[in-house]
Amino acid sequence: MYRPSWPERARFLIGLPLSLIYFPLMLLTVVFYALIPRGLFARLQDANRAKEVAARLAALRSHVAPGESVLDFGAGRGDFMKLVGDEFGADMIGIDIIDYRDEGINVLLFDGRTIPLPDKSVDVSMAAFVLHHTIDQDAVLRELIRVSRQRVVIFEDTYFSPWQYAFVVWNDYYSNILMGSLKAMKQLGKFAITSMPMPLTFRRVNAWEAFFRGHGLTVASTMVRHNAVKPMSKVTFVLDVPAA
Repeated sequence: MYRPSWPERARFLIGLPLSLIYFPLMLLTVVFYALIPRGLFARLQDANRAKEVAARLAALRSHVAPGESVLDFGAGRGDFMKLVGDEFGADMIGIDIIDYRDEGINVLLFDGRTIPLPDKSVDVSMAAFVLHHTIDQDAVLRELIRVSRQRVVIFEDTYFSPWQYAFVVWNDYYSNILMGSLKAMKQLGKFAITSMPMPLTFRRVNAWEAFFRGHGLTVASTMVRHNAVKPMSKVTFVLDVPAA
């Protein structure tokens, strides 16, 4: 079971004032991004994403071996999937509920119920910040377990106080709806609204661990990281799949 350190507990106490500061600041950030040129917007977005991607790759380093098959559930256009394959020499398979095949991207289509792969067909499956967009988390996790031989890796947002939960919810709308719509507008040259499921099914770290154990998984590793400034916390779970 994950237990926050005393420095972490002290950090959580200042989460409320930080949340109150960042709510208006992030709205101003949207205005700033809307006004800057498209090229500068893209460079700033790439720089922010590079930090997050580096953290994810570091978390995977001891858990993906060369030649292993890895399923990226919620792969999108496959950007992170390709980086994992290049970094670790893994054989990657992507799946998403959105059909990107017209764009020439090799990502399987998820029908919302069943992953179109045989039982125990991949070594590792991973889902990066997908479960909190999922209404039926139990069904998705059962499918990830079904197709995985060794382990499941889950990346998620988490929270440690009521005000941090409020900020995590706000940040989800900010990142996916506000910034997603702005990104679409910059790319298309016209106003567009991004839409995606937002059931807000976030959990505390210990609640996630209990959820995974309830599905027969062994929690091999829990890695929590906190944003240096914003009251945001992310967690990576490495989960061992029971032998068939």
